[in-house]
Amino acid sequence: MIGRFTSSFGNWFATMAIPFMIYDLTGSAMAVSVSFLLETLPIILLSPAISKRIDHGSRKILLQFCEGVSGLSILLCVLTGCRNVTVLYLMCMVLSVASFTYNTTVNAYVPDICGNLELKTANTIDSFVSNISMVIAPVLAGMCIEWQGYQTALIIDICTFVLSILFLCFLEKDVRTGKTEQKSQNGKGTFLSREFLQWLSQERFLKAMIVICILFSVCGAIFSSLDAVYIAEIFNGSSDVYGYINSAWGVGMLAASGLYVFYKNISERSMFAVGIFMMGIATVGYGLSANIPVCIVFNFIGGVANTIYMIYYRSLIQASTDSENRGKVFTFQSTLSKILSVFIVFLAGVFADLSSVRVSIVLSGIFTIFIAFACLNALGKRRSQQKD
Repeated sequence: MIGRFTSSFGNWFATMAIPFMIYDLTGSAMAVSVSFLLETLPIILLSPAISKRIDHGSRKILLQFCEGVSGLSILLCVLTGCRNVTVLYLMCMVLSVASFTYNTTVNAYVPDICGNLELKTANTIDSFVSNISMVIAPVLAGMCIEWQGYQTALIIDICTFVLSILFLCFLEKDVRTGKTEQKSQNGKGTFLSREFLQWLSQERFLKAMIVICILFSVCGAIFSSLDAVYIAEIFNGSSDVYGYINSAWGVGMLAASGLYVFYKNISERSMFAVGIFMMGIATVGYGLSANIPVCIVFNFIGGVANTIYMIYYRSLIQASTDSENRGKVFTFQSTLSKILSVFIVFLAGVFADLSSVRVSIVLSGIFTIFIAFACLNALGKRRSQQKD
């Protein structure tokens, strides 16, 4: 968790610097948009191979590899003086794929480290660590970029990757390393393999979870893509206003993690649905907001909802999947979510131009509420793989 905090903290320095560097060099908003496209396409293309590596290799070594290649890509940018757009695009792709692989590997690795009995606690701690970095790091990164420039911010990020690798060294030898050659019928190949798809077709609970998570992710992508435009058009908001609103989201996430003790004994399936329902309410309220303070309140609620959803989304899938398939399940769901989100977000943008940004956000929130109610029926009695 210390390594994860260090890595997450440093990522904000590059995340905030990259769009500004590209815009400063090109003066084109389209050039910045291309960077976001380049971050998504490699993940879609490489995700089958990533799923195989997560489930058939040492997860500890894979985490260290992700941190290493991320640091090297940033180092290349620093060595070129942060003045080469091609290198910046390359760095965007490497960081995106590495971050996707790192986060998915963590989701698959947590049960190997802590066991099924501590899944909710471990995922809550993981969320708490990430949320702390989300509250603190953007502010410090912005100040660093403003006072010391892009190169200093990137060098700080490189240092955090090195520290993360060192902390990961303290993990015990990956217990799965010795089993990499034992390819059971349920664990062959990638998530596109016939064996995996046949296995998944028999898992009613997991199929329902994947569909629900995909739909939820698509609604979240619509909100995220229109959020900044909404603030700019509806409230004539500037970047500082946008920063305040996003900080409220981070504070909400931190609060939900800290208050876990009060809802940890509630049914997992119920809390999973509650998280989705709260997100729907927050999105609708945000879209109907008449002023900035109300937006901040609903963004805070959205942060709480997102943390609850993430804790139980991870725990439910982790507890219902064997170690040889866990990486494939998480990668399969995340990849389908990204593919559908690309198309749906484009359509949502077109719809927003034809109607309004407010209507698009409210409709995505209403659909999220429907997902919450459908969730309770669709999941049914989940397959119990947790030991009492």
